[in-house]
Parts: sequence; structure tokens; C-alpha cells
Amino acid sequence: MNASTELKIGIVTDTHYWQRQEPFITSEGSVQLQPWSEQILDVLLDTLRAAQPDLIIHLGDLVCGGGGYKMPGDEFERAMRHVHRRLHELDVPVVALPGNHDLYPGEGNLHEFYVLWHYQESVGKTIDLPQARCVLLNAMGHTPEQIQSAPDRDPVYGMISPAELQRLRDVLLSADDRPVLIFSHQVLLPWNSGKPWKDYYGVYNGQEVLKLIDQTSCVYAVFQGHAHRLHIQQRLLQSGRRCVFATLPGTIEYPVAWTRLSLRGTQAHLQLQRLPLPDISIISARSGGGQSWREGDPAWWDYRFDLYA
Repeated sequence: MNASTELKIGIVTDTHYWQRQEPFITSEGSVQLQPWSEQILDVLLDTLRAAQPDLIIHLGDLVCGGGGYKMPGDEFERAMRHVHRRLHELDVPVVALPGNHDLYPGEGNLHEFYVLWHYQESVGKTIDLPQARCVLLNAMGHTPEQIQSAPDRDPVYGMISPAELQRLRDVLLSADDRPVLIFSHQVLLPWNSGKPWKDYYGVYNGQEVLKLIDQTSCVYAVFQGHAHRLHIQQRLLQSGRRCVFATLPGTIEYPVAWTRLSLRGTQAHLQLQRLPLPDISIISARSGGGQSWREGDPAWWDYRFDLYA
């Protein structure tokens, strides 16, 4: 495969798998679709197979660990292994980032995730493709003090460890003329429209990452999960070029979707891929005063931007 060949990446986030009898109701009254976790996962895998991506990236929160959900430890372990196994049924490379709900419940550690997905603690991965360098930024590099002081030992917000910041600096400086795409669980650039921003959506030291993006000018897009919504904006870099920052919706709430990213030549194409589960999706859509805002502006459902511009 060369740079002129189309590359397709399936981006999945916030599956929050937990096959249980009752849905989880958020503090705002919205319904998450845990009772249909296995059905959602089945359909997700079917649609990914049909799309034939070259790579699948999960942005984190595979299951319902961490705080809030009160998931029993044995169920957490089974769910984590189950989702890992099911994703690897696909005949395509699959990688994942840790999210705050991939923490062992009540303990605040990511040991189970790191063993399954072959990570060093608090450090991410780099995948070099002919079309781009993909940087999986580990935003779960909290200090022991941050973990201990957080409710249920789940800080929720992201934190980039010193080792991960140095790794990011190195991979950006060595990118040469290759465009870089960054993938993160928590949100690096606060959104500028719609629902109010809350600090727990973000990365505690995200400004350090944004500074590196500004200084190196090789990053063309950042893809983020965590917030269960679609939002796309652009940031003007010091070089005068713009970088796309996309927050992507999860599969556990409306619009119950994954995202297809296609790269060909100097063009990138982002497309929202709703799962064909209208009867389930509408349960979430109508809850908590309405969740249509999660699908974002229709202009973002089929969004193109330039590489090498």
C-alpha cells in the first residue's frame, strides 16, 4: 500500500459494554443502552466487517469500570476480556486506548487493560502508515495522588504523563513531512458550541499537548472520545495552517455510531456510521429531555479536510 492508495480506519469509542438487565441512567436522565450491549457489539462487528477497514482504533471506555457504574470486579474482568476477544474476531488489526472506565472498579489501576492490549503503563503507541503517522496518546497517566484523591479512584479527566509527553514530542519531531493524526480518549480542545463545557471532559495538562501541536505543525487532526457526542472544530496553528479537532460519539448512547476515516492522497474524509438499530437508538434519543444534540451538526456527518495543506 502506498500514499495514493485509500486507507480506511474504523474509529470506535465508548462501547461501555456491560450485559446487565437495567440500563444506566446518567445524572441528567439520559439512558445508556447496557442491556443491549451484546446486540450492539454484534451489529458493530457486522458493520465493520462490511466496511472492510484497514485498521480499527477504539478510543477507550470499552467497559463500565472506574467510578459511577459500581461494576463488580469479576464482571469487569469478564467484560474486558470479552470485548477484547470479540474485537479480535475481525480479520483486521485492532488497537485500543484506555479510558477512565477501563480502570479496575474502586482500585484505579489499568492493569487488566494494559496486559490485554500490550501497553507500558501511562504510555501510548505509534502506528506508521503510508498515508499518515497515527499517534495513540495515552491520557490515563495520572499521578498516584490524583488517583487517590478522586471519587472511586476515578479522576475522569485526562492526564498526560511526563513519559508520554516526551514520547509525543519525539514522534512529532521525527515525523518529517508525514502528516500526523492524534487519537485520545479525553478531549484536548474544549468545544466552542452547544452543551456547556465541563473540565472533566478534558485533559488536565492538555495545554502542553496543544503547545506541541502548535510548535511542530505536523498534526492535521485530533480524534477524541469520552464525551459521547459529535463535535468538529478547527484550531489555527502558529504556522497559519488549521488542525481539525473531532470529538466522536460512542455506541452506548444516541446516535449509536462509529466513525469511518478514509485517507487518500492529500484528502481525509470522516463519515458518521450509525448502527442499524433504530428501535434501540430511539430509547436513548428520547431520554433525559432529548439527546439529538449528541449527533451534532449535519455538516459533520460527512466531513472532508486536507492533508499536506
